[in-house]
Amino acid sequence: MSKYIEPRLRRDFGGVITAYFDFLKGDHKNIFKVFITYNFIFIIILFLTNYLSSSGLDALVALSSGTYMDQAMAGSLETSLAASIISAIVNLLVILLNASLAGVYLRLYERDRSNNPNSKEVFYFAKNKLGGMFLILFIGGIALIPVTIVSVIAAIIPIIGILFVFPIIMISYFTWLGMSMFSYAYDENLDAVAALGKGWEMLFSKYWKAIGVSFVSTILIYLTSILFQLVPGLIIGFYAFNSPEDNLELQDNIFIKAVEFFFYAINSITGIFAFFLIMLVMGFLYFNLHETKYNVFLRNRISKLGVEDAE
Repeated sequence: MSKYIEPRLRRDFGGVITAYFDFLKGDHKNIFKVFITYNFIFIIILFLTNYLSSSGLDALVALSSGTYMDQAMAGSLETSLAASIISAIVNLLVILLNASLAGVYLRLYERDRSNNPNSKEVFYFAKNKLGGMFLILFIGGIALIPVTIVSVIAAIIPIIGILFVFPIIMISYFTWLGMSMFSYAYDENLDAVAALGKGWEMLFSKYWKAIGVSFVSTILIYLTSILFQLVPGLIIGFYAFNSPEDNLELQDNIFIKAVEFFFYAINSITGIFAFFLIMLVMGFLYFNLHETKYNVFLRNRISKLGVEDAE
């Protein structure tokens, strides 16, 4: 069994990322178990809605039954629109749930100082955080309006604006929101509005470290996610390049359709899982910044050593 990785230690930039990936390496099976257990229904729904919004199932059905093209396209657009709306709602629920799961998971991991927190206990505490998590997202959505305006204005500045100022503003915003969501899920005594203030405080306690860790770890996670999503496309490309069939025949090819289904399945899983992993990153970042600022964990260790010496 892998050893417990203490998330509250003071670490440098690279140390935070290293500790996070050590934590993933030691607890990856249980992390994925918690994720898949409580996201399975959402994954199925997103798989279906993504496929419908992209393929336009009504168009295929209508054309095969001899319906005129304009009617087929109208049906396809209606299906795509409905699927997109459902997908947006499900994605909102996914964000609320996985942000709560990540915060509670690390709370129990730290509390028990051991791997494999109980999945049922994680969900028991996480479901009580969904309402407040929605409030954080709602306020964060309102805050995105001025952030976007400032970002667009900054992007007008030649070179510096588009390459540096704009990305820094957006990374800062998402880091603040991510740590706010984590702190709310993690701290049983923190309300939603106070969590937004806590995330802001932690962001500017070590600003460059905060956005640096957030940016690098997010890029690494999403690059890995994208690599998984590229596999079906590479398979289709290789098959099409070496196939004697023309484009029309390839569109009806059973193997191609099976790989396309596989692509939508992989896309539905990796997108949600990447967000869940990023929220765990926000946890390690939050712990590190909080300890750097307040030394709570270090003081507790020193006080316990004093008690043990006295005994």
